Parts: sequence; structure tokens; C-alpha cells
Amino acid sequence: MEFTVVALDLTDSTQSEVQRRAMAGAPEGTVVTAGHQRAGRGQRGHDWWDAPGQSLLCSVLLRPDCPPATAPQLSLVGGLAVAEALAASAGVSLRIRWPNDLLVDGRKVCGILAEAASSGGRVHHVILGIGVNLHQSAFPDSLADRATSLRLLTGRAPEVPALLAVILDRLGERYAAWQRGGFAAVRAAWLAHSMLPGQAVRLPDGGLGRAEDVGPDGALLARAGDGRLVRIVSGAAVEEGTVHAARH
Repeated sequence: MEFTVVALDLTDSTQSEVQRRAMAGAPEGTVVTAGHQRAGRGQRGHDWWDAPGQSLLCSVLLRPDCPPATAPQLSLVGGLAVAEALAASAGVSLRIRWPNDLLVDGRKVCGILAEAASSGGRVHHVILGIGVNLHQSAFPDSLADRATSLRLLTGRAPEVPALLAVILDRLGERYAAWQRGGFAAVRAAWLAHSMLPGQAVRLPDGGLGRAEDVGPDGALLARAGDGRLVRIVSGAAVEEGTVHAARH
């Protein structure tokens, strides 16, 4: 898979920029990066905070031939690829908090957002957003106790072009494996990087449960307080027109 990178100094959101390009017919492998976002988006409608020039901010356009129900798996595939890339390029050992937050010692270094559009019962495109904290030496009070950066962890941070190249290389490999064999093809590697079992998770009914495993289809299996085993799909809303998965 070939990637074509468009580097912007400033944009509203790399997700929005790639969405516009996707609807205009941009090919799979289109990547947009930004030095700063005015309106970065995160998981469950949260904003994504970034200071100018401090983070790797990018979105990748994928056009998998798959039904909408499998699109959320790509947020897991993306999380695995980035975890492997950061381990290789920065020497940090990250754990994946389901579905796709990357943590070191309980603090978030990276988040993933996968957004998909579908029509006619097939996925039209998936936009995989990646945000990695690189050069930050401090965070706003609201994030200070739960976020960190590669500079804080290692005393240095790779530059965006070098790190992006490694991330795209790993993403290309993991995406190809997923296309051949579904999430089952990368499940073992994902579990090896994950915080499971035992991660506290929010159940569909609003209660709390404990994660036990991830199935070959990418669904989380969690134990409710009353002993029930509950199946949870990343980005539970899978609808004709728009499918959402996750990020920061």
C-alpha cells in the first residue's frame, strides 16, 4: 500500500480535511498531517487538545471492501500499528487500553479515532486519525494527571516525518494482514500489547464490568457485576451512512 502525505501547518481537523478529500474521490492511502488543529476531535465527541508543533497529528484514508459492522476493527488495528511503531522508534513499551488508547504507566501518549462512512451495505471509506504526544513538557491541569509525552518519558522525541514513516509502514503491514484474515489475523499481537484482562470498562447498560478477552471479531468480552459475560463492540453505533469508532 502506498501513502501520499499532505503536510499542513494549520487546519480545523485532519479528520475533517481527509473527510472532504474522501468525498471528492481521494485515493486510499491519502494522509493529512497538521502542525496544529483548531478543532481536533476525540472519542465520544471530546475535543483533542494540542499545542502547536508539539504532537504528531494525522489522518489516514482507507477504503476497505467490507461491511459496516467490521469497520470498528480498524481502530484496533491502528492502535496496534502505532504501539509497535512507538516501541520501535522511541523505545517505549506501551499498553493498549481497549479499544485504542496507548498508555505508559497509566498516562495516555496516543489516541486513535476511526470514522467510517457506508452506503449500500458496504463501507465507502474509513478515516483513521492518530494523535501522538511528542514534545510536550507540561499539560493543562485537566490533563496533567492522565497524559504524558515521549519527551517526558524518554527525554527526547522523534521528529514527525521520521515517526510518521514508521507508523505508516506498520499500519500498512497490519492493514494488509487484516484485509487477508480479519481481526483474527492480528488478535494475538493486539492482546500481547493490551491491558487485558482486568481492565475496567463501561457496559452498554451504563454499569461497570471487567474485561476478560477480545474475540476474533474484535468485540470485547467483559464480566458484569452479576456474573454475565457481555459482548461490547468498539464504537457501538454502526449505522448506514456513518459509523463511529474511537480516539482520545
